[in-house]
Amino acid sequence: MSSYTNFKEFYDAKLLPELKVLDKERKQVDRRVLLIGLIAVILIVIIGRFRGSATSYFQILIGVLAFVIMSVSSKKYRLNFKNKIVLKIAAFVDENLVYSPKGFVSREEFTNSAIFQKFCNNFTGEDHFKGKIGKTVIEFSEVVGKHKTTSGTGSKQKEHYTTIFKGVFFVADFNKNFIGHTLVLPDTAEKMLGKLGQNLQAFSSRGELIKLEDPEFEKEFCVYADDQVEARYILSPSLMQRIVEFKRKWNTKVYLSFRDSKVYIAIKMDKNLFETRLFKSIVDYNFIEENIRFLILLTGIVDDLNLNTRIWTKE
Repeated sequence: MSSYTNFKEFYDAKLLPELKVLDKERKQVDRRVLLIGLIAVILIVIIGRFRGSATSYFQILIGVLAFVIMSVSSKKYRLNFKNKIVLKIAAFVDENLVYSPKGFVSREEFTNSAIFQKFCNNFTGEDHFKGKIGKTVIEFSEVVGKHKTTSGTGSKQKEHYTTIFKGVFFVADFNKNFIGHTLVLPDTAEKMLGKLGQNLQAFSSRGELIKLEDPEFEKEFCVYADDQVEARYILSPSLMQRIVEFKRKWNTKVYLSFRDSKVYIAIKMDKNLFETRLFKSIVDYNFIEENIRFLILLTGIVDDLNLNTRIWTKE
């Protein structure tokens, strides 16, 4: 843990000087982006005065080129923010956290969780954190998984991508040893269809539907497992309560998978975390505090699920 007593003290001493330098870089990027955008608009208007089949093509081309140039112009600034600010925030939260802006949890880990049944042909991510919190090894990152389908044949064949998951994917070694597979999924069917939805859940290909004794947990989640005894061993009454509280804290869809003595957690999220901004000063304590708040929430999963309490032979 950082030697600073609070984040404000750390912000003033370590982040503020860096933010002031980065904010000057942001202003330069802002001016460059505005200039490129203005030139693109002028060229599109001028070309629009000419008639011809290629007019629209050139207008689209200019628009695409302008967008690419603006993206490239801001890329270095965005990466500098992560390397100079987010890296320091990670060290403040826990000195054992290793941060990689361009890294992400592997597709193999994502697939091994078996949370989502469709294979992600396109799998990307960023903002990878890895370390040991107490006795628990963790890693997490933002990921986007997309499933590819095709339509048509020959020269008319087209590829279509459907987003399977977008959000934060978290992996940790669990505090109990087990050999089976237990899935904890959002209970959407029963919420929408009531008793009919509950009956439909039993016909899932996910495994045996496990009914548990916690009514609050049952309202939020449905559980599938290949071993009912082991599922109950993993999902103790205290853990079920912690999972419900965890879900309410995040206020979004949360998926859990217990496999290979690990816990996998997928937290659905549209917001892009740990990003800087353009056209507004980043010398702003509240803006930076939001980044640390998310990071503390994510590393706090270890405490939320009590993962540091080692059970019997699990060390």
